[in-house]
Amino acid sequence: MITLVGGTFNRFHRGHEQLLLAAYNTGNRVMIGITSDQYARSHKNTLISYKQRRERVEKFISKFTSNYEIHPLDSVFGNTLDVDEAILVVSPETYASASRINEKRLSMGKTPLKIVKIPFSLAEDLFPISSTRIINGEIRRTGKRITPINISVSTGNDLKFTASVEFIKSIMKNYRITRNTEYKTGSEQPFGKDTMRFATDRAMYGLKDNDYSIGIESGIFYNPINDMYYDLHYCVVIDRYSTITTGFGSGFQMPDEVIDAIKTGTSTNEFVENIFGIEMIGRGRGISGLISNDSVTRSTLIYESIRNAFIPRMRPDIYNREFH
Repeated sequence: MITLVGGTFNRFHRGHEQLLLAAYNTGNRVMIGITSDQYARSHKNTLISYKQRRERVEKFISKFTSNYEIHPLDSVFGNTLDVDEAILVVSPETYASASRINEKRLSMGKTPLKIVKIPFSLAEDLFPISSTRIINGEIRRTGKRITPINISVSTGNDLKFTASVEFIKSIMKNYRITRNTEYKTGSEQPFGKDTMRFATDRAMYGLKDNDYSIGIESGIFYNPINDMYYDLHYCVVIDRYSTITTGFGSGFQMPDEVIDAIKTGTSTNEFVENIFGIEMIGRGRGISGLISNDSVTRSTLIYESIRNAFIPRMRPDIYNREFH
């Protein structure tokens, strides 16, 4: 059994390393295809010569094994149609080409290749590492951002802004977070789908020229199973490619008395101030803190919603999505 892997390997980077390591880890002899200068130039403008690209690939793979060979590729199929059986290691970006190869093999009466798809190799900003981004001076070959990751949070609430900063600094280093206050919301206390719509509007207002824009809204959701209402935080993250991911924070059951007051037009903040004498509880511990004796505060729930909105961006290959 042999393992096939191919690519242009222009501006050799961490994603290329992961691809080659995945091929090596199959334990088979590795056949590496590198696109020829002529074939590659039909797809890329800025290209390092085949000789230099081959030398860089060989320098890396030879650290792990001598059981490999390198050939030039002059088409998308390379030698994938010639072998009887093999493993084909691909990235999410080239998975479609692997499917085409197997379709062609089937039409020739050959068995399909076993396809191993590795995850995206993400840069610090959670967008895939690519040679183009390296050439453009945006990231280094390791995926580290050269320019700051610009993030906007549309809110006038310090809790939401602080929670955003706390989460972002847990996953990124070179970032710049700004607060956007130029947005409109339709209600101080949204219900159901309005919560999601208002959060989306917040994020869209703040996107502008940023890499990411974050919008967070809390709202009341009805549960028909127990005829109760729940408070939930909903976060929307829009990136510079207009891709949207969303997340909820933990929900908790609201007291009937609070819901009755909200239905008459009284906000949660107003209700708590009228009954307990606590002003603007939504900018502090939140009603969750009041109800839970501060074991669950609003800042925790906001943080959860932001974290959960970013989860699909951690492994986009599992979601069959490309965030770029």
